[in-house]
Amino acid sequence: MPSKYKIDLEQVHHYLLSVQRNFDAINEALDMHREPMRDEILNNMLEGYEYVNYLLEKDVRLLHPEGLHYLLELNNIVLCGTDLEKRKDFKEHILSNTDRFYEQSEFSISHMRAWAEKHKKDTPWKKAAGSYILQVSWPQLFHEGNHRTGALMMSHILVRNDCPPFVLSVDNAQAYFNPSSLAKSTNKNEVYGKFYKLPKIKKNFAKFLEKQAVPSYLRLR
Repeated sequence: MPSKYKIDLEQVHHYLLSVQRNFDAINEALDMHREPMRDEILNNMLEGYEYVNYLLEKDVRLLHPEGLHYLLELNNIVLCGTDLEKRKDFKEHILSNTDRFYEQSEFSISHMRAWAEKHKKDTPWKKAAGSYILQVSWPQLFHEGNHRTGALMMSHILVRNDCPPFVLSVDNAQAYFNPSSLAKSTNKNEVYGKFYKLPKIKKNFAKFLEKQAVPSYLRLR
């Protein structure tokens, strides 16, 4: 059954635009500096949230075998947008990224699927946080755009479970970017990272997601 909710895209646009306008100040406060939020990045993220709404309406489960290619498409959108002509310029990247997504020996979508199956009874906050940290820690699922794709994936998981989506804002940017950078620098396949460092990051990130949730981001269909 499709979700009774969708994401309020106008509010998403408002908050992401505010982040873009204040990004220099945000970046200065981060443990690790991020690339500027160019217009292209902002527009692609808006298209990504619109695609999440489409997936919610279709009742797609991203980490279910039938939904995996939709997760791959989310990554294509955050990097290339939805314009088919522009996609032609990224053809080789898309093909290479698809191979990585399905076949990378160190970490591929099959590992994400196994994790999701093991944690299907977790709270929505833990499922969203865990899948995100797993994706962005090293080795990452995609060549590029893992954090942006992960933010959209978290939003999809949360809204499917009647929880507000994750939307980057000026107020939550530092609490989002710093643990994301810490996870990125952590190898998920090393003993210390897998059993000690990443579980702590996931636990704290789940608490962060629940604390920053904004009910007004949701709209009834």
